[in-house]
This record gives sequence, C-alpha cells and structure tokens, in this order.
Amino acid sequence: MYSFLKIVGNLLPYHLLSYGALLGTELYQSFVNTKICYQALPTKEFIILQKRIFPIYFGTQVGLTALTAATHPPYSIFSLVQDPWSVAPLAVAGLTGFLNWFTYGPRTTTATLARRALQESEHTDFDSDGSKMHRANRNFAQNHAMAIHLNAIAMLATVFYGFSLSATL
Repeated sequence: MYSFLKIVGNLLPYHLLSYGALLGTELYQSFVNTKICYQALPTKEFIILQKRIFPIYFGTQVGLTALTAATHPPYSIFSLVQDPWSVAPLAVAGLTGFLNWFTYGPRTTTATLARRALQESEHTDFDSDGSKMHRANRNFAQNHAMAIHLNAIAMLATVFYGFSLSATL
C-alpha cells in the first residue's frame, strides 16, 4: 500500500499522462479527425464543425502543455526551468497553440466564412474582375497556412520534448 501511495504522490505518472494526452490529441486532431470530417461532410457542415472544434482543440493544446510543464518531475516547474532542453519545446508548443487559439484560428474561421459567403452570394455579378473573391481566397490561404504551420511546429516541439523526456527517465 505504501508503494502505491508513493507512486500517487509522485509527479511522474501525471506528467507522462499529460504529455501522452498532448501528443495524442495533436496527432489525432491533425491527421485523423480533420481528414475524416473533410471527406465525410459537405463543405458547409465541415466549416460549421471546424468552427466549433478548433477553438476547443487549441485551448486543450495550450492547457495540456501547461499541465505537462506543471507536472515536470521531480519538483514541477522548478525542475523544468533548470532543463533548457525541456523548457524550449514546451514553450514553443504552448506559444504556437496560444497563437492559433487567439489569432490564426479565429482569423481562419472568419476568412472561411467570408469566402463561403462570397461563393454563395448572388451579388458576385458586381465583382466582375473577381477581385473580392481573390482577396478572400488569399486571406483564407494566408491565415490557414499560418495555422497549419504553427500546428506542425507545435507537434514537432512536442515530439522533441518526448525525446528530451525519455533521455531523463
């Protein structure tokens, strides 16, 4: 019984679980969920679903990164700050998730909705040269590309952290 209580009072199991949840969430959302939804849903429904899923995903990404940092063994954040090979990737993952959560995610959603509205609008006759549609497409492409790249950087940082973590176990 004492050994079980010793394990429960140790940060390592919580750290491993939070890190595993972070990496698993990033990989699942990026490579499984989005692809299946894109293939299975009509465009309008896909946009509505993504508008609801991504803020939760980015918030979860930031929260799990913070939880992973807070449970760094043996002494929480106090041990983390003494390990630059661990602090750097977690900081990168947290920062990129934060940027996607508050900046590029909302911008991409707004650009998607604006582009979709232009596509469905009957007033496109007034845009004879297609400049409004071109600007909407460019705005969407820039914000979406930034969100994708930031998410990829976060995943790479999370994997790099896993290597750093495994070196200390």
